[in-house]
Amino acid sequence: FKIFWIYVLPITFQVLVSLEDLNLESSVVPVGVVWSIAGAILYACYMVFLKHKVPTEDRMDFTMFFGFVGFFNTIILWPGFPLLDVFGWETFQLPNLQHLFYMSVNGLVGTVLSELLWLWGCFLTSSLMATLSLSLTIPLTMFVDIWLKGIKYSLLIYIGAIPMMTSFIAVSLLTHYESWDPLMDGMKYLHRKCWRRNHMYR
Repeated sequence: FKIFWIYVLPITFQVLVSLEDLNLESSVVPVGVVWSIAGAILYACYMVFLKHKVPTEDRMDFTMFFGFVGFFNTIILWPGFPLLDVFGWETFQLPNLQHLFYMSVNGLVGTVLSELLWLWGCFLTSSLMATLSLSLTIPLTMFVDIWLKGIKYSLLIYIGAIPMMTSFIAVSLLTHYESWDPLMDGMKYLHRKCWRRNHMYR
């Protein structure tokens, strides 16, 4: 039961963001939400299958793993760029030197390093903990946009960031104290209080 309410908090955040996205886009179902859900499903499958096949980090060669990731991206995803250009869905053009530099830095830091740290954290803790840490990029990106760019978000976005941060803190505490269920303890406490009060009135 304690894991259930931790799942509910991030879903609440996603629902609030989706409601705000409905106000920003004219379509009934925002395209970004659909792609986000599809990506979340694929990422969950990838995470669960990886943890199932490789339970400990000692059984995995990180160099070979990321090598195969790059190999399959090259032979499966890269051929799709010309097709997107042919059908007019996305214009394909070669980047200049500045864009190439930014893409290289983003690939090394934002993809390779972050994926390596995430994978390492997944083995050291759990797949749930690692995934929730990735979800923190949403509220942290929002705070950086506010600080550096002065972007203003609606109240729903701020409210939605609270359950996301709360769920990560809750999972951290419950991982450390495995036998502790604060929600159930709180419900039992309220039940005892109500039972004593009813008993006194009788």
